[in-house]
Amino acid sequence: MDTTRIAPRRDKEELSLNQPLIEDLFTKIIGPFAATQLSPLMEEPDSSEDRVSRLTEIFNQYPHFIPPFSALIRSVNPQETDTVLEEKIRFYTTKHTRNWLVVNMMNQILDVKELKLDDSTGRLPGKPHDLIKFATKAQTAFGEESRYKDQAYAGGLMFDFLFYLQRTSFLNLGQSKFDEPITQAFTTAIEQGRLILKLSRHKPKLTLERFALLVPMMRQLSQISICLLQPSTGPEFYKQLGKIKHSETIRLAMEMKTFGSHTGIISAYLARSMPSFGELSEVMSVWGFPYLSWVPGHREVHDLSAMGLLGVSINERVKGSEFKGEGKLAPIIAELEHLDLKLTPEVKSEAKI
Repeated sequence: MDTTRIAPRRDKEELSLNQPLIEDLFTKIIGPFAATQLSPLMEEPDSSEDRVSRLTEIFNQYPHFIPPFSALIRSVNPQETDTVLEEKIRFYTTKHTRNWLVVNMMNQILDVKELKLDDSTGRLPGKPHDLIKFATKAQTAFGEESRYKDQAYAGGLMFDFLFYLQRTSFLNLGQSKFDEPITQAFTTAIEQGRLILKLSRHKPKLTLERFALLVPMMRQLSQISICLLQPSTGPEFYKQLGKIKHSETIRLAMEMKTFGSHTGIISAYLARSMPSFGELSEVMSVWGFPYLSWVPGHREVHDLSAMGLLGVSINERVKGSEFKGEGKLAPIIAELEHLDLKLTPEVKSEAKI
């Protein structure tokens, strides 16, 4: 197959002219996301009373949400008197209040009809947990009370943001819609996240394991971001790429030639825009080349990047028949030369290879 359709030749000058992709990433995706001010809601305190306090603080920062929220509580509970805000939150539950606030804070920036609030009743066009369906599904997939709940919610919420962002003037997509590709990308990320966590049980001293499920999420989010920013070339590029056998490093090189950037770089920027995920940004900055963090001694970054690469490879391109015998992974995936994970029968069973 002629791969020049996917990665046309470009000289140095042409590549330098394609750097606006990164500028567009910040102005059209990361900038609007940061403007939503959702960061305090992406991580949830463990204590119920701490959750109430956090939500109360956010309401006080955005007091225009208090009247419609009070109206919502009155509609749900006609017997409700003019109780203090904290009692209203407890009645509605911190979970539902959080999601209600997320939808409204997101829509302050996006302003799409699918999220429009009725100020007189406090009601939304649908149930808050259905409107932010990816955040809800991600939490459910990894356990709402698990140690991964914040990471799952945050990653899923990024999918929700892109899902609604495509409907705004920020991207100027016209009639083009990416509902199905975003949904498929999310499904793939969840499958890969589960696999990576299974494999992680057999990897000693995986310091950054709490971010394991986010690695494939960031990778898929970056691919969707490229398609949203380059709608005339991005979808066709990935369609053609799916028809040829390639390693992750080849994929990144082809992205670099075509777009002037690649999913590792974009993933690192996306991760940096999320609260407390700076270490994940470092992991994604060496995506496809984990040894770049092994050499300077950043072993925790190397290990998670390598485990993520292993999970994605098993899920997408490496056949089970290629995992012969027991021992190192390097003969199968050269980039994993330094990964301290043996191909034991238990690991193979976990990965179904």
